[in-house]
Amino acid sequence: MLTPAEQALVESVSIDTVAADTQKLIAARSDNPGVGEAQAVAVLHEMCERIGATVTLQEVQPGRSNLHATMGPVDAPSILFLGHSDVVPAGDGWEGDPFTPRISEGKIIGRGATDMKGGLAAVVAAMGAVSRAHPEIRLELLCTADEEDQALGALAALESLEGRSLTACIVAEPTNLDVVVGCRGSTNLQIDIEGKSAHAGRPEDGASSIYGASVLIEKVREAHHTASRQQPDSLLGRPTWNVGTIAGGTGTSMVPQKTTVTIDRRTMPGEKPQEILADLVRMVEQDLSTQEPGFVEPLRLSGSVMLEMPGFKTPEDSVVPGLAQQALADVGLEVSLTGWTAACEGGFVAQATQSPTIIVGPGDINNQAHQPNESVEIDDLLVAARAYALMAVRLQQA
Repeated sequence: MLTPAEQALVESVSIDTVAADTQKLIAARSDNPGVGEAQAVAVLHEMCERIGATVTLQEVQPGRSNLHATMGPVDAPSILFLGHSDVVPAGDGWEGDPFTPRISEGKIIGRGATDMKGGLAAVVAAMGAVSRAHPEIRLELLCTADEEDQALGALAALESLEGRSLTACIVAEPTNLDVVVGCRGSTNLQIDIEGKSAHAGRPEDGASSIYGASVLIEKVREAHHTASRQQPDSLLGRPTWNVGTIAGGTGTSMVPQKTTVTIDRRTMPGEKPQEILADLVRMVEQDLSTQEPGFVEPLRLSGSVMLEMPGFKTPEDSVVPGLAQQALADVGLEVSLTGWTAACEGGFVAQATQSPTIIVGPGDINNQAHQPNESVEIDDLLVAARAYALMAVRLQQA
């Protein structure tokens, strides 16, 4: 039930502004890889200054910056909203220009509508509404660069986050406005197999790195099937393995000297990517050691962790998830507390600050994000913005 002050707060959020800001952000291309985030960050910078926020930029790479917007007293407990400015490339299959937003049947269509420019617009609207009614509340928005690739922005922001104590971190990624209390982490592994080149007419004179890679891939397949038989976490499911790319060889008539394999490993909270990598390399080397010496003896494996995005899990019965669920109910939407099979940068914040973290945002991660004709419901943008505002006020009163 909303108090009169809360009712006035949520009614002060304008859907026209949220929808217009979403479209401005979509039109500001930020495909990664592609043009980069500069255009979108510039538009977001203007939006944040419009609501009275103090904005600072942290350059991650030339022309690519994190944006940090703050409102309220510096020494007050802070609520951090988290998002990212980049989007995946548009790809094929669109019915119109992916970066010219259009409205159809109550939806805004364009690359990034769901993931996650609609969420960013809703956060800015909520921060503006809260600041006008409650200037004593400390609010922050951290919008990172490069979330869709190597998480360079989040990694660059870690130093400023380390050791901070936040009231909560709210990640505005698309969840269909369900309250996500945990997600798996994401680890990208690269393994290089070095063999010995030889003429294909005498392959026994060499050692095929591609044959070695086939042993590696079989071990990954076995590991995935082993993981699939584990007892699943009630919210996060199980760890998964996926071989993403394989590249090797220089010609059909040559025994390939070098092959590189990249692997996606979705991790559970607490798992250590370096240990996962070491175990995998050890298993492959052990298997190779049983092969004929002339085939495998010269093969050498080396591996590296290319990306480590930690997972997190906030207790379902703690204050922040329940408060978020009630805020959504009070603005007209009954939602579930759930887990996420995707990964997000909230794990970095949870790990660095030990603060309660949730993911809740407008849009559909499975059926809209990264798809042709990506869209977000305008009504969901309004619900999100109003709920964010209500969450912020109630979190500071809790």
